[in-house]
Amino acid sequence: MIACILVPGFELQAALHDRPRLCLRAAALAPLPGTEPLLGPVTAAAEAAGVRSGMRLGEALATCPSLVLVERDALLVQTEWEQVIRRLEDNGFAVEPVEPGCLYFDTRGVERLYGGVAASLKRALAAVGSTWNATAGAADRRFAALAAAAIARPGQAVVVDDERTREFLAPLPLTLMPLEEGRRAELQDLGIKKIGQLAGLPGSAVAERLGPDGRRA
Repeated sequence: MIACILVPGFELQAALHDRPRLCLRAAALAPLPGTEPLLGPVTAAAEAAGVRSGMRLGEALATCPSLVLVERDALLVQTEWEQVIRRLEDNGFAVEPVEPGCLYFDTRGVERLYGGVAASLKRALAAVGSTWNATAGAADRRFAALAAAAIARPGQAVVVDDERTREFLAPLPLTLMPLEEGRRAELQDLGIKKIGQLAGLPGSAVAERLGPDGRRA
């Protein structure tokens, strides 16, 4: 099976590693200088205050005037991510990093070592470390593994059997799909909000409306 390890909001978590008190406050990763003023990942307290990742800075500050903006530190993020990868490799996992906070590995190389898929995912999460609030998912398909990790709770692993993949994915939100926000909003305006609804549409119609990205999704 293909396994996915996710660390939600890795950039923000890395920035707050040495400032744990900020984790309890409404905080968000500041926009990159010179780019569109959109927030990065946010803390749970910020979400509770109505702030969300991707929100415009002005709107976020109007919603939560006490919001703490955390500066991005690319070097720190890379250093912390490399340490996570190294710990996994030291435990026998041949990982394929995608970006900081997301990686994949094939469970076939470790199932016998750790006693099955579930046990391998548990060991991988332990190697990442409990402080990162990582999640894990495994399935026969890469996207299903990503979706499983995305819906798992911190420290939890979700395994999806191949025969249940379509059933598992169908009720999940379109936010899990690799679509531009505008394309996703266009689908939602048409009443398409779940992966199963998108999968039920004719591929040619989706491609005509949304182009190659839509067909791939």
